[in-house]
Amino acid sequence: MATTPVERSEHATSQGKELISFEEAMEKLSREERFRATVYSMNTLLVQKGIYSPEEFEFQFRQFAQKTCAGGQVWAAFL
Repeated sequence: MATTPVERSEHATSQGKELISFEEAMEKLSREERFRATVYSMNTLLVQKGIYSPEEFEFQFRQFAQKTCAGGQVWAAFL
């Protein structure tokens, strides 16, 4: 769990509705949706904090896709 306080974003809620709790989100989402939400959240934070740019993310994404589509074992490089 994050230990740093998080300020609410202007875009955090839609149509004036309050965000659901983390626990409720975990209950409502499927395993795949939780994974997708995690990746989305991490990438959003990394871009917002200036860790990397959207262009750098897109480059890495394209590189991964090219290796994967070419039938290469992408994960073998990490083992």
